[in-house]
Amino acid sequence: MAHHLLRRSGGPRHRPRALRPADRRGRAGLRRRPLPAPPAGGADGDARRRTLREHAVSRPAVDRRRPPPPGVRRPFRFPPFAHRRLANGLDLWVAPFPHLPLVDLEIVVDAGGQHAPRHRPGLPSLHGALLSEGTESLTAPQIAQRMERLGGTLSSGVDWNVAGASASALAVHLEAAFELLVEVVRRPSFPAQEVERLRRQRLAELLRQRDQPRALAERHFARTVYGDAPYGFPLLGSEAALQAIERPEIVDFYRRHVHPGGAALVATGDVDPERLMALAEAALADWPAAEPAGEPAIEPLVLEHNKVVLVDRPEAAQTQLKMGHASVPRRHPGYPVRVLLNAILGGSFISRLNLNLRERHGITYGVRSSFVRRRGPGPFQIDSALATEAAGKAVREILAEVERIRQEPVSAAELDGARGFMIDVFPYTVQTLNDVSQRLEDLSVYRLGDDYYEHFPAQLADVSAAQIRDAAQRLLHPQRMAIVAVGPAAQLAPQLEPFGPLEIVSP
Repeated sequence: MAHHLLRRSGGPRHRPRALRPADRRGRAGLRRRPLPAPPAGGADGDARRRTLREHAVSRPAVDRRRPPPPGVRRPFRFPPFAHRRLANGLDLWVAPFPHLPLVDLEIVVDAGGQHAPRHRPGLPSLHGALLSEGTESLTAPQIAQRMERLGGTLSSGVDWNVAGASASALAVHLEAAFELLVEVVRRPSFPAQEVERLRRQRLAELLRQRDQPRALAERHFARTVYGDAPYGFPLLGSEAALQAIERPEIVDFYRRHVHPGGAALVATGDVDPERLMALAEAALADWPAAEPAGEPAIEPLVLEHNKVVLVDRPEAAQTQLKMGHASVPRRHPGYPVRVLLNAILGGSFISRLNLNLRERHGITYGVRSSFVRRRGPGPFQIDSALATEAAGKAVREILAEVERIRQEPVSAAELDGARGFMIDVFPYTVQTLNDVSQRLEDLSVYRLGDDYYEHFPAQLADVSAAQIRDAAQRLLHPQRMAIVAVGPAAQLAPQLEPFGPLEIVSP
């Protein structure tokens, strides 16, 4: 492998020579040469042993059952950034890092998966992927070639909140990369051949996901919790919708959702804010303004009691479990409280759920919970892969832990540990240009305020045990959960019937 890599890079090519007899003798001698033994007796040996014994006696005992105490917390400040708004409503966010010769650029628009029409799940995702697949003046290969000459990359896509395009390049090519980024966002052509190619790819991906337990659990969980609402389908959509989407629908979706109202340009790296502001004014100030689409009405299904869904895979060696229900939007008051509530319940390795199911009962390698961050009412969910014969026990323990955190105040030690962990881990979420871009995008998407990250650690530090208990009682509903298990239904049904009405479905 190394020989081929050198040949491709134009480096020297050295062929290994055969071993000579002298080489073999030398290597054999090295293998047989004994290591010098430590002194077995005498004054030197006695002194050494005495020193070792004294050191062992004087060294304080270590309690390996407890983790070491945390070190001194160092102060942290979010990287400085500039924020301005053009007259047409486009937000500009720039975080300069002059010591890095790179630049990350991103334009996001209010065209995320939450805007999927009820009869066309997957339309926003297909639209977002097509933004970079051809413009009025450039084909997809031409876009890729231009970015390759710049030593960078350009792509587009979508999540539940926004659609967007991003470009990364050397800072010396800022203007050229920015020009291409603006081209794909403002003048996409949605070529018919690219529509068909991406349609085929997505249909194949949906078919492949039918063999993936995690994807199956996610799909049936979403349908059980949200029904036909946008969150009730994968971002990719459904097979029926993808086969039915026509190019004029994609063009119309772009016309209705892609405009500067509610959009943002985010830039990080070796870029001067004033220079980027000038580029944005020249290229985007004439982008016609329009009102943001607003938040769609996403109404979860009302579960009166726990509902069990078994996705039958008779050959499965283990069971994929997903439990939860709809929760609140990211902007709902009390986000720091939810962060710590989740960290204690199931958001870290030493959480209650993981210590129970993994450490105490040994029925899984790991279990996690999360409040999924979305502009609409995202789900609260608990995920784990576990032994099929232990599925019933796992559900029972999970429900018990959820009820316990609703009824009993968390201990001071738990709260201090979760608080310290979340405060200390926050700096690690802004280590790269992409990390900082994502954080700035969050400020824009969720309208959090420019000083949000300066106050977030202090907000975590102020959370009390009473607030966590109150939030658990309001936000966690162990009697109204969707319980989805992917595995052999014949073995799972007797274990999970006691938890609620049971439905068996095919993958």
